[in-house]
Amino acid sequence: MTWNAVTDHARSFFSAAAADPSRVLLALDFDGTLAPIVDDPEDSRMHDGAAQALARLGGVLGHVAIITGRGVAVVRRLGRLAEREGLGNLVVLGQYGAERWDAATGEETPPSVPENVSAARPAVEQIIAGCAIDGVVLEDKGRALGVHTRRSADPDAAFRLLEPQLAVVAERHGLVLEPGRNVLELRASALTKGDALRALVDETGASVVAMCGDDLGDLPAFEVLRELRDGGLSTCAVISGSAEQPAMAAQADVLAEGPDGVAAWLRDLAAALA
Repeated sequence: MTWNAVTDHARSFFSAAAADPSRVLLALDFDGTLAPIVDDPEDSRMHDGAAQALARLGGVLGHVAIITGRGVAVVRRLGRLAEREGLGNLVVLGQYGAERWDAATGEETPPSVPENVSAARPAVEQIIAGCAIDGVVLEDKGRALGVHTRRSADPDAAFRLLEPQLAVVAERHGLVLEPGRNVLELRASALTKGDALRALVDETGASVVAMCGDDLGDLPAFEVLRELRDGGLSTCAVISGSAEQPAMAAQADVLAEGPDGVAAWLRDLAAALA
């Protein structure tokens, strides 16, 4: 098995979901959860097993959502969402909820590009050029700038060197600096995945809620899960574990072995609802 139930909440989640699938909200991060982490963000692709399981679940569960720091258009393209069957009820909340796409209607709410992000880009480019480290990559997300160190010879050392310099730029331009797995993101909005998840719960009226994630940006969503649980909802935190963020395991009701484990958990959930 590539996933383990860590708490009783994990063990009871399948039965709670089976009792009324229409009241279930399944929310998932993209990179590191539905898609393996890769050196180049543009090479990211959804795990085949996860995609197949989601197609099965999409026809059964009331609500399925991807909550990501990426832009909606990027996730739709990398996940090949337009080509996949069974995802007619999928909602994608991009850039922490600043933009949205509904598969059912095809409607997309694009975000504006904040002036402070555009203004910060030259300084970020200058820092990257000045650090003289090969393999550091800038990803322009529109409402955010992602500085990736994964392709450098020593990603951790590059991360430590760049973080304080980027923090200065973020403060100067009124941006939020958020660290992740070999990435430092400067973004315009203080929106979190927790805000996005709570908004979906309020919108859908879901009473059974799972969130799958792998990185520090997912922590606010897991905090919301705990609050929902305290309010009487059945919730499950699925952690896509990695050596890069071992502290995330403390959040887990289900601890999965990376995207392979998440795909296995999704398959088992689909089987439990069949």
